[in-house]
Amino acid sequence: MQSVSRKANAVLRPLASRALSTQSSVDPSEYGSKVFVGAVADKYLKKQGESAAILDDPKWPVTKADKVAAALLEWGKDSNATTITHWFQPLGSNMVRHGLSAQVHNNMLNFDKDGKPIYSLSGSALIRGESDGSSFPNGGLRATHRAGGYTVLDPSSPIFMRSDTIFVPTIFVAWTGESLDEKTPLLRSMDALNREGKRLLK
Repeated sequence: MQSVSRKANAVLRPLASRALSTQSSVDPSEYGSKVFVGAVADKYLKKQGESAAILDDPKWPVTKADKVAAALLEWGKDSNATTITHWFQPLGSNMVRHGLSAQVHNNMLNFDKDGKPIYSLSGSALIRGESDGSSFPNGGLRATHRAGGYTVLDPSSPIFMRSDTIFVPTIFVAWTGESLDEKTPLLRSMDALNREGKRLLK
């Protein structure tokens, strides 16, 4: 038993040491730098004549989408990001489907006819997208012409970056407005509780 314990310690000690050395090399100034809120967002939104305060307004996807998209594009270019993805949690993902989230990727970096790189991101591309919804949640039993799934930006969740990709938290709904994700029912429940709670307090 002791020999097994010694062998385990011999394996685990180098791993623990490596983990500690990795942790100690993290620059504290990097914390929060990959989330588009506060000072990070303010730096880029000021160039568009706005401030990070607009992100607290849930109506910004309707009124300020183009300006936020331009700010995100600059943020992405400065961080070598080339892709933006609408990120959502498809219905049935909770302990049923393989993987708990899904993504719709679009390039921000393209090339013109001369091969020169062009960065672009529009407000409309930021706030909404389309994906094949036929496999959600039942594996493709719906008719093809009813299989459209649409992603819509969720302003209650912050936009963030991982590696070369900007992640935009979204909801995922059918063309009828029915939810195809885990998040839409939650947001609708929160809205109903908020609305009825205020009604009761009048």
